[in-house]
Amino acid sequence: MKRALHIALLLATIALSGAAQPEATWLERQHDFGVIREENGKVTCQMRLVNTGNEPLLVVKAQVGCGCTAINYPQSEILPGDTATISITYNPSGRPGEFTKQAIIFTNTNPKRTILEIMGNVIPTSKTLDSQYPLQAGSLRISQKSIPFGELKKGENKTLFLSAYNASTDTMIVTVDGALPHVKPAIVPDTVPPARVTALTVHYISTHALLWGLNDDILTLSCAPLHQPSSVVSGKADIHVMAQVMERFDRLTDKELKEAPVVSVDCGESLDFGTITAGETMTRTFTITNKGKSLLAIRRLWVPEGEGVTVNANRTEIKRGKSATVTVTVDTSQIQGELLNVPLTLLCNDPASPRLTIRLVGIIDK
Repeated sequence: MKRALHIALLLATIALSGAAQPEATWLERQHDFGVIREENGKVTCQMRLVNTGNEPLLVVKAQVGCGCTAINYPQSEILPGDTATISITYNPSGRPGEFTKQAIIFTNTNPKRTILEIMGNVIPTSKTLDSQYPLQAGSLRISQKSIPFGELKKGENKTLFLSAYNASTDTMIVTVDGALPHVKPAIVPDTVPPARVTALTVHYISTHALLWGLNDDILTLSCAPLHQPSSVVSGKADIHVMAQVMERFDRLTDKELKEAPVVSVDCGESLDFGTITAGETMTRTFTITNKGKSLLAIRRLWVPEGEGVTVNANRTEIKRGKSATVTVTVDTSQIQGELLNVPLTLLCNDPASPRLTIRLVGIIDK
């Protein structure tokens, strides 16, 4: 009997101790600041929790996702029946547009984690607009004037985006023109409320690129107010989409690499025009020779526009042991200054030297 009574008392004690625990009941878990102005500085909200358990509740720690959000929570125990306040502060400085941030609160309760959320929309200062959205299309502000894809191997695809901000008081309709087989743009969303952000997404398909080497294509962003009449200014802006499309060699076998073409130029790293009288046109030539075993394809001979230089080759496919002649013409009437210093880029299918740069140099006698 004594042993049975002892066991019963022990079980009762365990049951009572198991029932004694803190419990967090949150009165708020989300706060919407609405539209706030960056120039007004930080904003703070409070979210309350009540200890509806029968043991002291303790906020062990709190985590926020970034430095723009700060949190303040009670360091002491919250007794049963008491209410505590968690303060969350958001700093809108340099952060225009919509935001959603989360804070994770850890307590000695079950469950241990609670997620609190704040949100809002920041109207930026003129200084922030100019620094983060420097390009303007009417009342639409755009984050950058170009989308650089860098170097893409033929066959690679890549997607990039830029953002645009509606700095007006009316909803805007945003469109994009200039799509090409290798440049696929989209505006999401294309209907943008005031003080909201949209994105221009561009999918680049290098297989369909028009040129080897540098491709510089232009997309045009246009915006117009949804409602008429409106004081909002319509506008357009050109966005440059740039990519260096290069030959792909990583799939060649060892045998193919051994039998690959080998490019060689007889002018070395520069082609010297010597002294040219201002206003005159001068021509020089150099030779490209294939010292490899398979066909050498000249993908592109390229010089920057507006430099007064034109380049032509008498053939773009060179058999083993054969050569091509490249003619370079300089029109000094289009050259500013007294020096000729223009890079000529040669692109080919030589795995070891797919890109060569030949510097065109000379002195303009004025």
